[in-house]
Amino acid sequence: MPTESTNPEINVSDIVLYINCPRKVYFVSRGFELLPEINALRLERMLLKELSLTYPEIVKECSLNADNLCKELEISLAQTYRDLPIMFPRELAGIAKEILDEGEVRARAKIPEIAANLLSALEEYGKDPMLAALTPVKTEPFLSSGKLNLKGVPSKLVCFEGTQVPSIIKSGNCPEQGVWASDRIHAAALILLLEAENGKEVPFAFVEYVSFGLLRKVIIRSSDRREVLQIGRNVEKIKAGFMPGRKEDKSCKECNFLEHCIPGSSLMSKFF
Repeated sequence: MPTESTNPEINVSDIVLYINCPRKVYFVSRGFELLPEINALRLERMLLKELSLTYPEIVKECSLNADNLCKELEISLAQTYRDLPIMFPRELAGIAKEILDEGEVRARAKIPEIAANLLSALEEYGKDPMLAALTPVKTEPFLSSGKLNLKGVPSKLVCFEGTQVPSIIKSGNCPEQGVWASDRIHAAALILLLEAENGKEVPFAFVEYVSFGLLRKVIIRSSDRREVLQIGRNVEKIKAGFMPGRKEDKSCKECNFLEHCIPGSSLMSKFF
């Protein structure tokens, strides 16, 4: 009889973090806080993510022209702004109103581009297919697989062309075509989990770049699946105590783990 794995359990978020920097997995797994304090940029992205969940209702109900779409998005954003402290009381506790207001102003500035891109997609693909791709059948469902030693939560599951597929919401920048490589692997990891749960092949996923109102379909390849499995094994080793080598790039300057990561720091002196 097979025995249960004793390897440290991994999350899809660990895989995404590993792609960004393997050492971040190490620090987070040992209790260090990943995210810096709330600022206007984070608030903007939180607002736009929540706003995106209202797209299906807006698309379904409003007459589809640029002015109407902008107006409905602005109304929905105002409601989202009022609801945000209720939805995230711990994260937003003690945040100054000036920072909240700046985040709202930044999010509102994105609405014309979001409306234009949504309208363009509706004209190209049609209202019904877009609604199917945007409308969740489940929001943030928990998925897990003992066989994969993996768990994760997609932003939503949607039913598209008769198939239930994961959709992930991204609030950062968007490539000109397709999806970022890290988003492809993120989608692949969620597909593996959904297949393990449903016992059916899931050939694609959606990535929604909500700061731009763009929805991208991504076909998952065997190489993507292979990479997910390999990264998962690497993450298990890191969580078990392995310290990965330090890679240095331009993003290191903004990393909130920098003071712990550089050679000679109080934490790293324990290992080198």
